[in-house]
Amino acid sequence: MENCIFCGIVRGELSSYTIFKDEIATAFLDINPVALGHTLVIPNKHFHRLDTINDEEIMKGLMNAVIKVSNLLIDSGICNDFTILNDNGINAQQDIMHTHFHIIPRHHNEKIELKLPTDKEVANTEKLKYTYTLLKQSL
Repeated sequence: MENCIFCGIVRGELSSYTIFKDEIATAFLDINPVALGHTLVIPNKHFHRLDTINDEEIMKGLMNAVIKVSNLLIDSGICNDFTILNDNGINAQQDIMHTHFHIIPRHHNEKIELKLPTDKEVANTEKLKYTYTLLKQSL
């Protein structure tokens, strides 16, 4: 996409702290990090959301990049543990409409707190069975 910030980084038109790049994906430091080493991994080709990627080579290459960068963060001594986040769509709080994974280094006694509350209504057995049925019917 012409006006996409991430596409501009891939094309080399915008500066970044790129730490990994191959034919499928690029990884660079987030300029608004929540932790030292907070990195974004993106596909080089523009995809608005993860669920729009229909090319198996890109799927595999993107996951390979996420794993390589995670290992790079560990091997560099930045962290031993990490969280991977990926938002898809406005309701999921996706801020830049180019598929991207956040790899966030994690440490003991840090300020970051990612706790998702259980929705008790959808956690009951009947709702779980209903959800399971809907998903199985869509296969």
